[in-house]
Amino acid sequence: MPTRFSHHSSWFHAAFLTIAVCIFCALPAPVAAYCPLPDIRVNGEFFKASIVFTGKVVSARNVPDKGEQEGGWFYRLRVMDTFRGPSLHEITVFTGDDSNRFPLVFGQEYLLFAYRGDGRLVIDCCGNSAPLSEAGDSLQILRALLDHKLPTEVEGYLFAENKAADLSHVTVTIHGTFQTYTVTTDKEGRFRFQAPPGKYQVDFAARKYFVTDTDKFWYNPHGFVLHSGECASLELFYATESVPPIPVTHRE
Repeated sequence: MPTRFSHHSSWFHAAFLTIAVCIFCALPAPVAAYCPLPDIRVNGEFFKASIVFTGKVVSARNVPDKGEQEGGWFYRLRVMDTFRGPSLHEITVFTGDDSNRFPLVFGQEYLLFAYRGDGRLVIDCCGNSAPLSEAGDSLQILRALLDHKLPTEVEGYLFAENKAADLSHVTVTIHGTFQTYTVTTDKEGRFRFQAPPGKYQVDFAARKYFVTDTDKFWYNPHGFVLHSGECASLELFYATESVPPIPVTHRE
């Protein structure tokens, strides 16, 4: 929208634009939202999602907020392939009117990871949902997972507010159902190891790293389950001072 007018602009055009700006400003802004941390692998989100499928959009419908229920868009898709969940001919998904919305285009095909919430199947932009034309690598991982060709792994990295912090050679201890794993971060503060399916939790006793209570995490470092072929992704904050571990929330 122009922010200034030439001397040839009529009073009518100026008045029309002024009214349009006022109407636009009066519209409700999308609700702010944010995604769990860190970015999740395809063979991690597979186990978090309720339904994973490919489909083509055959209808779209916008709905306003109703009481405490968020407004947004319902999309009906004709199912092409189902990787997780019941095999259905058609599936309806919802994306809310917030900053995490994942709008779909009528007639286009998608790979979607959908979650049950408030009686709906919800999609968002936080994970690996994508147009089918961009989902080749994800589809390859999903097929390998279902064919039992992927290793079972835990990965993670340290994050520091101080960009100059040395995140290398930090020892991270993770207790599993059958074994305790002790790994050392690389020069970028990352670690990765293979482990059998089971329950795991990060050991914070050394106080070299911690987690916050202000962030959401895909995997709760204080306790998470690892399935066969899954890659669990963790984020830990580097401790410049000794701090006690803090409970965190996570996405089921």
